Amino acid sequence: MDAAWEDSGWEHLAPGVGRCRLPRWDATAGLVAGRFGALLFDTGATLREGREVRMRAEAALGRRVTHIALSHPHFDHVLGTAAFAGVQVYGAVGTRALLTR
Repeated sequence: MDAAWEDSGWEHLAPGVGRCRLPRWDATAGLVAGRFGALLFDTGATLREGREVRMRAEAALGRRVTHIALSHPHFDHVLGTAAFAGVQVYGAVGTRALLTR
Protein backbone atom coordinates (compact mmCIF):
# COMPACT_ATOMS: atom_id res chain seq x y z
CA MET A 1 0.00 0.00 0.00
CA ASP A 2 1.22 3.50 -0.83
CA ALA A 3 -0.25 6.07 1.56
CA ALA A 4 -0.23 8.96 -0.93
CA TRP A 5 -2.24 6.91 -3.44
CA GLU A 6 -4.63 5.43 -0.89
CA ASP A 7 -5.12 8.74 0.95
CA SER A 8 -6.04 10.34 -2.39
CA GLY A 9 -8.74 7.77 -3.11
CA TRP A 10 -6.78 5.53 -5.49
CA GLU A 11 -6.34 1.80 -5.17
CA HIS A 12 -2.60 1.34 -5.69
CA LEU A 13 -2.25 -1.72 -7.94
CA ALA A 14 1.48 -1.72 -8.76
CA PRO A 15 4.34 0.80 -8.73
CA GLY A 16 3.01 3.84 -10.58
CA VAL A 17 -0.39 2.24 -11.34
CA GLY A 18 -3.74 2.83 -9.67
CA ARG A 19 -7.47 3.01 -10.18
CA CYS A 20 -10.34 4.81 -8.54
CA ARG A 21 -14.06 4.24 -8.67
CA LEU A 22 -16.30 7.01 -9.96
CA PRO A 23 -19.43 6.04 -8.05
CA ARG A 24 -22.19 8.09 -9.64
CA TRP A 25 -22.20 6.11 -12.91
CA ASP A 26 -20.24 3.07 -11.72
CA ALA A 27 -17.15 3.83 -13.80
CA THR A 28 -13.45 3.45 -13.08
CA ALA A 29 -10.55 5.81 -13.84
CA GLY A 30 -7.01 4.51 -14.17
CA LEU A 31 -3.71 6.25 -13.57
CA VAL A 32 -0.27 5.22 -14.81
CA ALA A 33 2.77 7.25 -13.75
CA GLY A 34 5.99 7.07 -15.70
CA ARG A 35 9.29 8.77 -15.19
CA PHE A 36 8.45 11.73 -17.43
CA GLY A 37 4.65 11.74 -17.58
CA ALA A 38 1.39 10.51 -16.14
CA LEU A 39 -1.50 8.97 -18.10
CA LEU A 40 -5.08 9.11 -16.87
CA PHE A 41 -7.52 6.61 -18.36
CA ASP A 42 -11.03 8.16 -18.46
CA THR A 43 -12.03 11.38 -16.71
CA GLY A 44 -15.57 11.01 -15.40
CA ALA A 45 -19.06 12.18 -16.31
CA THR A 46 -19.00 15.89 -15.49
CA LEU A 47 -16.65 18.84 -15.19
CA ARG A 48 -17.01 18.63 -11.41
CA GLU A 49 -16.11 14.94 -11.40
CA GLY A 50 -13.19 15.65 -13.74
CA ARG A 51 -11.88 18.30 -11.34
CA GLU A 52 -12.13 15.84 -8.47
CA VAL A 53 -10.29 13.15 -10.45
CA ARG A 54 -7.60 15.70 -11.38
CA MET A 55 -7.10 16.78 -7.78
CA ARG A 56 -6.97 13.17 -6.57
CA ALA A 57 -4.48 12.22 -9.30
CA GLU A 58 -2.25 15.21 -8.56
CA ALA A 59 -2.35 14.44 -4.83
CA ALA A 60 -1.37 10.81 -5.44
CA LEU A 61 1.41 11.66 -7.88
CA GLY A 62 2.67 14.97 -6.55
CA ARG A 63 2.56 16.30 -10.13
CA ARG A 64 0.21 16.96 -13.04
CA VAL A 65 -1.39 14.47 -15.39
CA THR A 66 0.27 14.90 -18.80
CA HIS A 67 -1.82 12.57 -20.98
CA ILE A 68 -5.39 11.26 -21.08
CA ALA A 69 -6.70 8.16 -22.85
CA LEU A 70 -10.47 7.99 -23.29
CA SER A 71 -11.74 4.43 -23.62
CA HIS A 72 -14.94 5.06 -25.55
CA PRO A 73 -17.35 7.91 -26.34
CA HIS A 74 -19.81 7.56 -23.46
CA PHE A 75 -20.42 10.67 -21.38
CA ASP A 76 -19.61 8.95 -18.09
CA HIS A 77 -16.04 8.32 -19.27
CA VAL A 78 -15.15 11.51 -21.16
CA LEU A 79 -17.00 14.67 -20.07
CA GLY A 80 -14.60 15.34 -17.18
CA THR A 81 -11.84 15.98 -19.73
CA ALA A 82 -12.53 19.73 -19.71
CA ALA A 83 -10.95 19.87 -16.23
CA PHE A 84 -7.55 19.00 -17.73
CA ALA A 85 -6.43 22.08 -19.67
CA GLY A 86 -3.16 21.63 -21.55
CA VAL A 87 -3.15 17.82 -21.34
CA GLN A 88 -2.61 15.69 -24.46
CA VAL A 89 -5.83 13.71 -25.06
CA TYR A 90 -6.20 10.47 -27.01
CA GLY A 91 -9.64 9.01 -27.61
CA ALA A 92 -11.39 6.04 -29.14
CA VAL A 93 -13.19 6.51 -32.45
CA GLY A 94 -16.17 8.84 -31.96
CA THR A 95 -14.83 10.59 -28.88
CA ARG A 96 -13.93 13.84 -30.65
CA ALA A 97 -17.51 14.27 -31.86
CA LEU A 98 -18.87 13.88 -28.32
CA LEU A 99 -16.37 16.36 -26.85
CA THR A 100 -17.00 19.04 -29.48
CA ARG A 101 -20.81 19.06 -29.36
